Amino acid sequence: MACVIVAGKLLGLGKVLTLSLLPKSVTIPMGSVISEQIGGIPSVTIIAITITGITGAVTAPAVCRFCRIKHKVAQGIAIGTASHALGTTKAMEMGEVQGAMSGLAIGIAGLFTAVVAPLLLTALS
Repeated sequence: MACVIVAGKLLGLGKVLTLSLLPKSVTIPMGSVISEQIGGIPSVTIIAITITGITGAVTAPAVCRFCRIKHKVAQGIAIGTASHALGTTKAMEMGEVQGAMSGLAIGIAGLFTAVVAPLLLTALS
């Protein structure tokens, strides 16, 4: 979320658009509700979530190889946190441990985002 704020400021994105992009790494139901509650545009959030998930699912194995992430738990957590449900399908293909850890990471990332996103409103003021 900090990267979204920094990128938003560097690219000159408006506050509403930046708020809409904050919950991009959670599932669509959670992200749209979080976006609406913090003053974002849920439809923009849904598009960002979809793009994030597809990108993560397509690139996850290559990124793990490139970054030399070999530990199955670390792979699953990284994929689930970064690319939520679509990434978890790829993690399941990679292995049982990766899939389980990815699923766990989705839930934790969702809770974290739901708690922290409203607190970041002050950073965007």
